[in-house]
Amino acid sequence: MEIGGDKELRLRCYAYGSGRNWEAICVDLDIAVFGASAGEVETSLRTAIELYMETLVDLPVSEQRKFLTRQAPWHVRAKLAFMTWLNGLRRDRERRQSFVFYPQLAAHP
Repeated sequence: MEIGGDKELRLRCYAYGSGRNWEAICVDLDIAVFGASAGEVETSLRTAIELYMETLVDLPVSEQRKFLTRQAPWHVRAKLAFMTWLNGLRRDRERRQSFVFYPQLAAHP
């Protein structure tokens, strides 16, 4: 069975924070996690997305599509896009506190 009729999804996910306070969010599915490091929230978010996708497998394709297009609110997406743009302007790359990753998730057969 394919998820939403697609074999692969490209998701926009962001993680940001400093010290022991980090947050990661997938803006395309409106899933967020919190943790103590960038690596921890990236791993947690990947796991949360995989679990979310696993729950969709048993739904009819028409229902899957509804859950695959559930985006974060526009103001959250705009804030994260602005933060990413602003970090791109910084000269001191070591002070960056956010990054973007694009997990490639294969749909369940």
